[in-house]
Amino acid sequence: MLEIGPGQGSLHAELRRRVRGAVDAVEPSAVFRTRLDRIARRDGFGRGTVWGSMLGDTALPRAHYDVIFARWVFLFLPNPDRHVRQLAAALKPGGLLAIEDYRRETLSMIPTPPEWPAFMAADAAFFATHGGDASIASRLPGMFEKAGLGVIDVTPTIKTGHPGSLEWTWLSTYFLGVMDQLAQLPPFDARQAASLRRHWLANARRRASLAIGPALIDVVGRKGL
Repeated sequence: MLEIGPGQGSLHAELRRRVRGAVDAVEPSAVFRTRLDRIARRDGFGRGTVWGSMLGDTALPRAHYDVIFARWVFLFLPNPDRHVRQLAAALKPGGLLAIEDYRRETLSMIPTPPEWPAFMAADAAFFATHGGDASIASRLPGMFEKAGLGVIDVTPTIKTGHPGSLEWTWLSTYFLGVMDQLAQLPPFDARQAASLRRHWLANARRRASLAIGPALIDVVGRKGL
């Protein structure tokens, strides 16, 4: 098994527990690679191969893996179709490529602040300025098929929550934290950001307000035998 971009390693530890053994990884961050080392020492399943390079610069073995998994990676990647082909080539015949990533158009709030369309445009622009796609999950099935993978599953998960819930707190903490950064990306601006923040905090005082998270889509493809 190979995980792409395990980050702090929460899912990496779970993957290792499920296979009862080492899991390889591509993780360019030295800080996160240190965390992976700690996980390996703690669970006793042994050390997998960990590449410290960006995915596109990593020479993965061909036809080697039964399962390759990536979460919250592909929305940041330029040329994602090239990376899908790279991972497909690293799969054994019959192997699975599983990617979890966003289709962010579902992100919303009820009551909906008037600044929301400009805010959503800025969120999409944030990823686009780095060559990524905030809703890459919409395009993944087509990329899988072009890479010779049969799409066997597409499953959405959308989290929602009222004020005080974990979901409301998660969305509020993240988006209020990056609001000023997003305000630098037209058509969103500092005036709209300040107004949206006021509306957001006002909605937090209404028990019936609802935050609707971006859809997380699981796309799974199988390599032909």
